[in-house]
Amino acid sequence: MTLEPQGRTSITDPLNDDPDQRILRLFNHYRHDWMNDIQILMGYVQLKKYDKLSPLMEKIKAKVQQESYISKLGIPHLILHLLTFQAEVKELALDIRLEEEVHLSELENPEASAEEIIAVLDAFKEEATVSMEDESFLVLRLSREGQRLLLTAVYEGAYINERIAQKEAQLNAKRLAEGGSKLEAQNGERKIVWKLYWTYADVIHKEGDCDVC
Repeated sequence: MTLEPQGRTSITDPLNDDPDQRILRLFNHYRHDWMNDIQILMGYVQLKKYDKLSPLMEKIKAKVQQESYISKLGIPHLILHLLTFQAEVKELALDIRLEEEVHLSELENPEASAEEIIAVLDAFKEEATVSMEDESFLVLRLSREGQRLLLTAVYEGAYINERIAQKEAQLNAKRLAEGGSKLEAQNGERKIVWKLYWTYADVIHKEGDCDVC
């Protein structure tokens, strides 16, 4: 579903706050999150619902694994942005999925790649505010495909056609100016899929090697 632009009341964005404040709120969020898991675990034990313990532990294990993968991306401000986004942005539910460790430092331009990931997040966060009555979801997948790293962003929710097209054009202009490739986009009814590729630095170096020059 696409909507027409409407005026909205200005809302303070917690992602723009002082980094120290963001870290404190993030710590409080995870402390609260872990307390909830512990209380559920203790409740199952007290009620002798032992059959529910294994699924709960697997869920906790998977959550910890994803957080571990995120923490090893290698770009501190991006890691903080991703974790804070999950903890504090209420209008857009973010699900980050990594099947293995990804080290952005191995890319040709790590900082530019990190900024583009943040730009994707911010673009869809703005679209999610179009209709606060509807739930909006964003799934981010990072995976290696041969000699490139692929980011797949799948957004489900309301959006404004003209605005998302402008953001896509801005991101493409930046990528092309820096020697990258255009993002692949598929826009549908209440669903957008963006794919961005980055090349690993070792590929660039190998292509530039010459033993007989």
